[in-house]
Amino acid sequence: MRLAPLAVLGLTLSLPLCDEAVAGSADNVRTARRVFLETLAQGRHDQLHQIYGPGFVAHYVSADYTLSEDTADTLSWRTAMPDLKVTVERTVAAADLVAVHWKASGTNTVPAGGLPGKGDRIGIEGMTFFRFAAGHIVEEWSVVDIATLRKQLK
Repeated sequence: MRLAPLAVLGLTLSLPLCDEAVAGSADNVRTARRVFLETLAQGRHDQLHQIYGPGFVAHYVSADYTLSEDTADTLSWRTAMPDLKVTVERTVAAADLVAVHWKASGTNTVPAGGLPGKGDRIGIEGMTFFRFAAGHIVEEWSVVDIATLRKQLK
């Protein structure tokens, strides 16, 4: 059995990998990056069927969301910050998971997505874990630095 190291919060875990997971890891990373660089940064939602699998669910602290609910949230953030820029800082892949550390910035000029639209410049970052099945994202867990976001709003 081959093991892949995965560093999480200063701890190094060794996750078992099978040959299929290793072969698909690069494709999974490319797909995970598309979520941020195409869907969120560019607002391209025309190819979601290539990214997400049937039964997709996004897990958040307060509730779980379907793909249509998660997409509506993404669209509201793009509406709130028309100049939204998103970068992928780093990715880690192991087995059927891809972790993405991302940063986003923009000017909140439109009231939408829970933001007031008062012209505040916003910069936030977060981490998202995606679980893949058959080359598609089927689950997501995200953590966003909301405390920093709130401090930036006037």
